[in-house]
Amino acid sequence: MQTIGIIGTGIFGSALALTAVRAGNKVLCWDRKQDIIDSINQKHTNQRYLPNIPLPDDIRATNDLAKVFETAQIVLLTTSAQATREILEKIKPLLKADTILVFCAKGIEAQSGKMLSEIAQEIIPSTTLAILSGPGFAVDIAHKKLASVTIASQKEGVAKLLCETLGTPFFRPYTTTDIISPQIGGSVKNVIAIASGIVEGAQLGDGARAALITRGLAEMLRLAKVLGGSVNTMMGMCGLGDLVLTANCSQSRNFSFGYEIGVCGKAQKILQENTRTVEGIFTTQAVLKRAHELGIEMPICEIVSQILFEGLSIQTAMEKLMSRPYKDEGC
Repeated sequence: MQTIGIIGTGIFGSALALTAVRAGNKVLCWDRKQDIIDSINQKHTNQRYLPNIPLPDDIRATNDLAKVFETAQIVLLTTSAQATREILEKIKPLLKADTILVFCAKGIEAQSGKMLSEIAQEIIPSTTLAILSGPGFAVDIAHKKLASVTIASQKEGVAKLLCETLGTPFFRPYTTTDIISPQIGGSVKNVIAIASGIVEGAQLGDGARAALITRGLAEMLRLAKVLGGSVNTMMGMCGLGDLVLTANCSQSRNFSFGYEIGVCGKAQKILQENTRTVEGIFTTQAVLKRAHELGIEMPICEIVSQILFEGLSIQTAMEKLMSRPYKDEGC
């Protein structure tokens, strides 16, 4: 039995902690918040994020980052994409030669337009990296509902090792050496999910939503291919699979956020009142920054950006998308 480190005890970090223990490991979580640490260690529950799910004794928590890296070779980083640069700077002096760092957040850095692996290459270039991404809501994973994900690493044997370490009858990982597609799929699908929610909230029809999701997949494929990703990977769990889930379900924060915009007709009021972490808001501009630099056309992402940040109405947005020049099918 080995110890898995988890940085961040939010809902996804807690669900992955449960998964790791079910796979036969111990878990040491890190968090800044003392109330969460006390709740995990003393009450064996994460009262803030998973209040109704008991946590086994093999899940412990600490506010000491160094202890996590002293104890665990495999460390899952579950803090938000926008906090990745800050946390990597903090853990840089703690990393060991054999540390495997697994990125579990989905998103692109808003300011730079960089993927998380690119940020890591700047700050911790010699560390072994992996990406965990795919369809699965944290609450469902915590409740042992079936989920499948993609685990990617460019280092030979690492993805297979992580599959064997984290896989259970309820949590099935697939492996790939393509670290680009899981990051692009996990990021862009949040933008498409906002758009899908808008279509649903505005009652534009199931056909319209199906068309939008399909063309959204084409945008994901287009960006991933230019960055070096694989079409085969994007058509798997971390691309198509994640898009199908996130763009079709009210449990998705991005979809439900978009739905509220669709009902309202404009985004400003919904943005002002939003208190949830909706990664697609940050990702929209980051994706477009990268797309513009590469000369890639991403019209759905463009429209979502205009709705969110330029006050574009839903009616005008749909007219702009539907009046685009006709073209051949495909990405």
